Amino acid sequence: MSGNDNISKTMPSVGNAPFWYGSFSAVWVYFKVPVATLNKILATQSSALKAFPFDDLAANGQEYGLMNINFMTYSSDSGVNDPQSYADILQPITFGDQPPASMGIEPTHECEINIGSYATAKAAQTPFGLTSSQFIEGRDHTKTLGNYRLWVPCDDRIAVYWGMHNFGENKVMTHPFTYNNPAPNNPDRTIWDFTIPAPMDESATSTLLRLQMDDLVGGPGVIASNQSEIIDFSLYPHPATKPASQRLVGSRRNVFGQFKCMTAESAAAAGTPMSDCTIKLGNSAHPVVADLNAMLGGSGQFSPAGVMTYHSAPVVAESSLYYADV
Repeated sequence: MSGNDNISKTMPSVGNAPFWYGSFSAVWVYFKVPVATLNKILATQSSALKAFPFDDLAANGQEYGLMNINFMTYSSDSGVNDPQSYADILQPITFGDQPPASMGIEPTHECEINIGSYATAKAAQTPFGLTSSQFIEGRDHTKTLGNYRLWVPCDDRIAVYWGMHNFGENKVMTHPFTYNNPAPNNPDRTIWDFTIPAPMDESATSTLLRLQMDDLVGGPGVIASNQSEIIDFSLYPHPATKPASQRLVGSRRNVFGQFKCMTAESAAAAGTPMSDCTIKLGNSAHPVVADLNAMLGGSGQFSPAGVMTYHSAPVVAESSLYYADV
């Protein structure tokens, strides 16, 4: 019994199996933000974590940390296909609803708004002195630093439901995303351009943000990396349950393959500037916009503190047509 009690203190009761991604494409765009600003935003949700101050970002006596916008598209195979899932696909869903009907091969688009953080309870193990480039390249071998998922807009109701229940995520179901991004089946595309629409309870014409940025296609300053295991922080139980208290929880995301990466350090070593990106904040009333405005200072053109991209390898290829009667 004592052993079970010890486990219950360190493992949330949700006990879900790992989530397996069938395919995965993503971009992480990192921005330098004053630690005081990040901590003020974090404090609105939890006192269990703080923004990590990166030594190389400090300027004029002020500490700076990182936030990132992580846009991703992925698929998963549930092994169960219920036709009701197609009828429900655009129906809003909340934490208290019944589990959604399963879609066999489920396409998901989501965009995490993350703050680079550490658990205050683990401050003694936290690698203070780490640079932003070292973190982005995956050199935090303590794995005490992670992404606190401040908000996770997502247009897939199934992912919204299970993200809230199994991972404590601050998922926000939105209208369908629009994007035109690099992909194996979009070979001429060299720009990331995605728009995150407003939540389902707002107009379909309202938005949270739009981001445009050149892809990392190689060349000076672009290096190979893998940040895995990527540590994701959330709070559990989910706030929708109105719990008396919440605990900081983490999950470890392993990405199997090579990232393309550009950091302040790799750009400086190559003598090349970091590619700029353009962000236009939307007109939605959701706190996502207000928090982004507080961190970024509004819409505009930005020089990121780092960028990572990833595309999972294709597993099957079918050739173009050829004449088979000769």
